[in-house]
Amino acid sequence: MYGEPKVFPTPEDAPFPVQTSLYAASKLAAEGMIAAHCEGFGMRAWIFRFVSILGERYTHGHVWDFYRQLREHPQYLDVLGNGRQRKSYLYVQDCVDAILLALERAAGKVNIFNLGTDEYCEVDESAGWIAQHLGLNPELRHTGGERGWVGDSPFIFLDCHRIRSLGWRPKLGIREAVIRTVRFLEANPWLLERR
Repeated sequence: MYGEPKVFPTPEDAPFPVQTSLYAASKLAAEGMIAAHCEGFGMRAWIFRFVSILGERYTHGHVWDFYRQLREHPQYLDVLGNGRQRKSYLYVQDCVDAILLALERAAGKVNIFNLGTDEYCEVDESAGWIAQHLGLNPELRHTGGERGWVGDSPFIFLDCHRIRSLGWRPKLGIREAVIRTVRFLEANPWLLERR
């Protein structure tokens, strides 16, 4: 959503730099359409800008990929980029709680909220938590560069003061959300077998 901002943590009213992700640019365009409909037709909207969501029902992303790889070859783990990308994540139930609270308490025409935690981790840290939970010590093999893929932002950390001002606080930190996600994948091996 924010491209590659200059302000961290990034607030909802941060200036938008040049977009580097087609996915993020499409979300920005959709927000413009929503705001225009609210202005033109008297509608109200709640827009949520998430960090990556973790937890139960998780079926893609870095935790899924790392867990899948470690099941296939526990001695090494291929990590996109240099592993030092800094990312923030949010547990799915904390995300749902924030959305429901905003729907109840925010009464503006267009209500925009960042949803995330007050922390971030490096990708290699997350890999370490997953490996430790599984009782493994894999070699981390990095593909190189500060980005994992085209459009990957090397640092994502959102200012969530606006949603917190409504009384919301996340119950889980990133490490626990990562571990709960791994536990969900362990309990549902069919998710990896269907791919």
